[in-house]
Amino acid sequence: MTTNTNASRMTDARRNPDGQRRSQADRSEAMRARLSAAAYETIAEGGLKALRMRSVAEAAGVSQGALLHHFPDKNAVTIAAVEHALDLARQDSEVWLTKAPEGPAALLKAMLAEFRAFFFSDRFWVAIGITLESSKDNELAETVKRRVSAMRKPVYDAWAERLTDAGWTPRQAERDVRGAAALVSGLAIRRFWTENDTVSDELLDDWVAERLRSPG
Repeated sequence: MTTNTNASRMTDARRNPDGQRRSQADRSEAMRARLSAAAYETIAEGGLKALRMRSVAEAAGVSQGALLHHFPDKNAVTIAAVEHALDLARQDSEVWLTKAPEGPAALLKAMLAEFRAFFFSDRFWVAIGITLESSKDNELAETVKRRVSAMRKPVYDAWAERLTDAGWTPRQAERDVRGAAALVSGLAIRRFWTENDTVSDELLDDWVAERLRSPG
């Protein structure tokens, strides 16, 4: 009875929600996504020190052999974790961009709100923690840097495009997106050393006011 039940579950796992049998490529992709999510959650909950192959396998509910089949070493798992973090951030950004209102002031405030949601989230802290830790390994550091840049650039480009549509020049739109990201990320890091206050909000309001006085 138990054997039949397990076999049934294994069969179900090989099928899509519509009942069609999934291809080997689909199953492999789904497993990689599951393992990447487990690696991300392991770091988000316990920090980088918690990232162990065994811990990731347990979190995903698979054997270490299954994990090693898809990610042969800890560096591969680390890269998968940062990619998962930034993919979640990309999905969040797409929602913000879709809902961002028209008008220069409202658009700037929406962009700042989206950046704040990212830089104050586990997505950012997992990514920055991996980035800092990987600096001890030149090859890993270069790979992480390349992946982070490639995955964040489309988000910044999309906001720059929205600003351009609202009247900014392309150059100024790029500068303002970069400036906003730098300002908000700095505020996110600063909160670890100081108590929360109203100054951060005032700085963001001042930044918006200044950009409206001298748009692209």
